[in-house]
Amino acid sequence: MPHLNLGIININERYMALFEDIKKIIEYGVTAPSGENCQPWRFIISKNKIKIFNLPEKDQSLYNFNQFGSYISHGALIENIIISAQEIGYSVDVAIFPDSQNINHVSTLILNKLEKEKKDELFPFINKRVSNRNPYENTLLNPEQENKLITAAQKINGIELKLISDQKKKDKLGKSLSLSDRLLFENKELHDFLFHHIIWNEKESQEKKSGFYIKELALPPPIEKIFKLLRSWGKVKIFNKFGFSKIAAKGNIKLYSKVGAIGVILSKGNTPEDYVSTGRAMQRVWLEATSLGLSIQAVTGIIFFIQRLMAGDKESFSEMHSAMIQRAFQEITEEFGVTNNNISMLFRIGYAKKKAYKSLRLPPVISFENS
Repeated sequence: MPHLNLGIININERYMALFEDIKKIIEYGVTAPSGENCQPWRFIISKNKIKIFNLPEKDQSLYNFNQFGSYISHGALIENIIISAQEIGYSVDVAIFPDSQNINHVSTLILNKLEKEKKDELFPFINKRVSNRNPYENTLLNPEQENKLITAAQKINGIELKLISDQKKKDKLGKSLSLSDRLLFENKELHDFLFHHIIWNEKESQEKKSGFYIKELALPPPIEKIFKLLRSWGKVKIFNKFGFSKIAAKGNIKLYSKVGAIGVILSKGNTPEDYVSTGRAMQRVWLEATSLGLSIQAVTGIIFFIQRLMAGDKESFSEMHSAMIQRAFQEITEEFGVTNNNISMLFRIGYAKKKAYKSLRLPPVISFENS
C-alpha cells in the first residue's frame, strides 16, 4: 500500500489518532481505477475533513472529454473512502463540487465517529479489485450474480445498470467496441497517448508506479514482442497500408463478445456530478463482481468519443472516423434500448482465463490546512 507524501508534518497531537485513520482510509481510496493509471487526485486534510481535487493535467487525452473520465475515477475514489471509513469506524458526509468557483475541487468528505459498528461487505475486495484485459470465458452470469450487480449500482441515486448476455447482441456490440482499437492505430493523438504511458519493464514500473506496465495489457506473447515497433507512428502508418489497424480491431471482436455479459452504467444526465455518481456506482459493481469471482474491463472509448462529437468537436477525428463513431454509438444505444438516459460507462464482465497484473499506485499527494 502506498505511503503518504506529507505536505506538512507538524500535526497537533490531538489529531494524530484521527490522522492515522485518515491515512489508512486514503490509502485504500487511491486503489481506485483511473484512465491509463494516471491517478488524477490530490488531498487537503483539515481535522476530520478531506478535500479532494482533480488534477486535469494528468489526463488531457481524447478519452477524457471535459474530464468526465477523471470524474468517474474520483467517484470510485470516493466510494472506496466511504467503504473503508466505515470499516475503520467513521461515517462520511459527502459534498460533490462544493466550490462553484473551482471545478477541480471535486469533493469534500467529512468523517464522523460511528456510534455503532457499521461494516460494508465490499471492503475486503478493495485491494483485490483489478482491471483484467485477458480473454474471458464465454460463460453466462447466473441470475443471482446479475441481481447482485444491479443492486450494487442502485446504491447510488440516479444510476442504473443494464447487462446484455444474449450472444447475438454481444456479437454486434463486440464489433462496435472494437472500433476503439482501430482508431488507436489510425489517430495519432490516441496512439501517442497510449504509447507515452506504456512501461516496458518491471523495474521501471516499480519506480514510476503509474502508467501501464506492458504485462497489464495482456497481449498475446507474439504481439507483445512486436509491440515496441508500434511506438513509431511512421511505422504504424506503413503497416496500415497493409490493413494492420483493421486486422487489430477484427482480432479483438472475440475479446469483447465472448464474455459473460456486456454492461452499461446509465445516468440521468451528462454533468460532472453525474460522472462522479457513475464512478461511485461502477466501483461498487466492480467490487461486487470481484467478490463473485468475476473480472471486469472498462471499454469506454466510443462513449467518450461521441461526447466530443456531440459537443461540436470537428478537429479530433476525421470525417470518416466521426461517422464510424456515430454509427458504433447508435448500435450500442439500440442494443441496450437506451433512449432518455445517458450512457456514462461501458464494460465487459466475465470469468477471466488468466489472472491480471495489478497496477501500482503513487504515494497520494497530501497537504494540510488549519481550520
